Amino acid sequence: MERKLASQADYMREIANIIAKLPVERAAEVYDFARFLLTPPPPAELPMADEDDWLNDSPEQIAKEDAIWDAAYARNRDIFRALAADAVAEDAAGETLPLFDERGALNL
Repeated sequence: MERKLASQADYMREIANIIAKLPVERAAEVYDFARFLLTPPPPAELPMADEDDWLNDSPEQIAKEDAIWDAAYARNRDIFRALAADAVAEDAAGETLPLFDERGALNL
């Protein structure tokens, strides 16, 4: 049963009594843990650093990024259309490879 002590001094005495009964290696573990408890906790929200970070974007952030992509496409529309036409022509001429081979492996 957990006992609640009345003051900081009471806890200090109880902890000292406990540590006095421990082998030095175990007392060192208690000391290390107490030092750990003194370190400040990490921020509540750590920034994500993986490829799915965009899943947490706000609607405003998504709209801002969409506007950037739309502007980039508008500036380069003719280049993108030419690339698409080249790809369609290569495919029609049989100059492309299927994504997968007959065994289902990626064609690299």
